[in-house]
Amino acid sequence: MPYFSGQKNHETMTYGICNLSAIALRKEGRHTSEMTSQLLYNETYTVLDKSQEWVLVRTDFDHYEGWIQAKQFHEISEEAFLALKAKRPFLINKPIAEFEGKFLTLGTPLYEPHPNVVEMPATFQPEMLVENAKKLLGVPYLWGGRTAFGIDCSGMVQVCALMAGLILPRDASQQVKEGELVYFLQETQPGDLAFFGDVDGHITHVGIVMGDERIIHASGEVRIDYLDQTGIFNKERNEHTHLLQAVKRMK
Repeated sequence: MPYFSGQKNHETMTYGICNLSAIALRKEGRHTSEMTSQLLYNETYTVLDKSQEWVLVRTDFDHYEGWIQAKQFHEISEEAFLALKAKRPFLINKPIAEFEGKFLTLGTPLYEPHPNVVEMPATFQPEMLVENAKKLLGVPYLWGGRTAFGIDCSGMVQVCALMAGLILPRDASQQVKEGELVYFLQETQPGDLAFFGDVDGHITHVGIVMGDERIIHASGEVRIDYLDQTGIFNKERNEHTHLLQAVKRMK
């Protein structure tokens, strides 16, 4: 699967690329609207709509939609877009790395060799999910965040999955639809994804199974807690903080 899947019909499309370390994607085209995700440096997108101050975009690697400020919009040609689409990127493999005066974070794509990058694996490596998540320990929780300066639960999983060679949707409610169900907690393996929700079964949280009854997830910060049949047990608070709904094994 190409990193940038794009769309089949390019005739009337306008394309852009993130040329900043990160750009906020907002639910609506206004400054007070919540940030639902972030574009990382070199990630491309197609333009769906625009106003004088805002541009509605769809990201090309996970098809997530949101509004960015018009002054942060950087257009690229169809030729440049297709050239990037054909490449398998190198990915920043440190929590934070300097590149041409910018501070880039884990999973940011580059298209040239650099001391702080690795090539995106051609096949999924589940053990790498855990190893890369450990690099983000202590990063503060940020709703909609995808960087080492602030990240949410599904953003952490998405970034770490990319480092492991797997492209996942952005939100936990979408990610739970991927992979195969693991029926018993005793059968889980490191790199499985555990999903949590409310009493009605709505998925609201996700983490990465580490093995040995532990899970790494973003809640307050990226942290390691205990996992049992009920859910996530926070030893410091002496209580379960998230109710287990499903465990999925990615393919």
